[in-house]
Amino acid sequence: MNNGNNLKKGSLGLWTVVFFVVAAASPLTGVVGAMPLNFMLGNGAGVPGSFGVAALLLIIFSFGFIAMSKYVVNAGAFYTYIVQGLGVGPGISGLSVAMLAYTAIQLSVTAMFGFFTQHLLTSHLGIDIPWWIYALAMQAVVILLGIAKVEIGGKILGILMILEVGIILLVDIAIFQKPIDLEFTSFQPSTIFTSHFGISMVFAISSFIGFEAAAIYSEECVNPKKIVSRATFIAVFLIAIFFVFTSWSFTLYSSSRSISAIASKDPGMYVYDVATTVLGKWSVDVMSVLLLTSLFAATQAFHNSLARYMYTISRDGLFWSKLSQTHTKHQTPYIASIVQGIIMMLSIVLFALMHFDPMIDIFSWCSAFGSMAILALQFGVSLAVISYFLKNKELKVSLWSRLIAPALSSIGMVLTLYLVIKNLDIMSGSNSPMIYIMPAILFLSIILGLIIGAFLKRKHTHLYNNIYSLVKKI
Repeated sequence: MNNGNNLKKGSLGLWTVVFFVVAAASPLTGVVGAMPLNFMLGNGAGVPGSFGVAALLLIIFSFGFIAMSKYVVNAGAFYTYIVQGLGVGPGISGLSVAMLAYTAIQLSVTAMFGFFTQHLLTSHLGIDIPWWIYALAMQAVVILLGIAKVEIGGKILGILMILEVGIILLVDIAIFQKPIDLEFTSFQPSTIFTSHFGISMVFAISSFIGFEAAAIYSEECVNPKKIVSRATFIAVFLIAIFFVFTSWSFTLYSSSRSISAIASKDPGMYVYDVATTVLGKWSVDVMSVLLLTSLFAATQAFHNSLARYMYTISRDGLFWSKLSQTHTKHQTPYIASIVQGIIMMLSIVLFALMHFDPMIDIFSWCSAFGSMAILALQFGVSLAVISYFLKNKELKVSLWSRLIAPALSSIGMVLTLYLVIKNLDIMSGSNSPMIYIMPAILFLSIILGLIIGAFLKRKHTHLYNNIYSLVKKI
């Protein structure tokens, strides 16, 4: 029986959670859209190695993240971990950063969906409808699935994910059936750590965005103590293997000496051109459709994550209480889904009225900000893990997971964050000085969280102290 504010416990198994995490990474979008740019702007033949370095950093991060997940189970994930480790003020800062990040990323993916849907239907069927109409329609479907049983959404994302990964793997396999020179220069330090390694690292680390979803669904897992850790490591491993193998196969196809130059000629069509050559024109048509489903799957995954953040802060007493209500039948945070969906749709309408370009303006700026915000959030979580286990020394956690791994990951995250800020003009595709307002917005959101925390501690002591106890520990 649902009491009105409980998520449906025991509704998600291991692979459903894995599907949510991998869907957020949007593998096909990463290959078609980001990988050619990485070859062009980054370290060229060293891109496969850069994906390996990014995966290693996130695996190191995951040890501390997972160790804490065994003792703190909450749909607030990163926000909750920072509260437990660093305090309410930093936790609220982390919350504001997380919500900005997932809002920005979801807007970027929604705009990209509208753009490619318009392009596909106009070129194939002659239907010329503005991109924002498609974006609004997609958001409406996402809201409906966000309200429905979460396991239904997981099954749909699983099917879409398998299809999008499958078509790229077909291209990879076809490449290896061609007469290519099998070389491993992509994994040599001299090839990876060039002057453009920082840019490649930014692209690579962004391909893993959303992998905290395993913790976000912890309250709905069959066995959160095991599933969160397994799903996180499996998802990171699968994403890493996919991007390392795919970028390596394309490097072999174009040769390590020529990959940067070839990808630079037409980065938007590079993957399609290779697919046409090794598989045939049909593969491009399939990819064009699956790219849309990939973007839809990513939007659904980020929608679910943001809805659970809104649900959690409402339950903790920090926001409108109605957002903590769950559906009487499906036990999903349906009001949070509806509210954030309306915000997304109103934002799309506003962007359309302002004549923003879906790719040049919305996608590039929002995705750059989202990447920056997620890195800041992961840095905060790494510090929170160290602090949490220092305050709870009785917990049986290895020195590696409680201190060494989170310390290393905090250094890696802050260095990568520095690289993102340094290369914001490349990430956003803009030379405007205005792009450097984004770090200021991020900084101000952190300061605002600390101010709110201090206000609660002084004026609402009961709520301030009670936020800790609202987190379920096992």
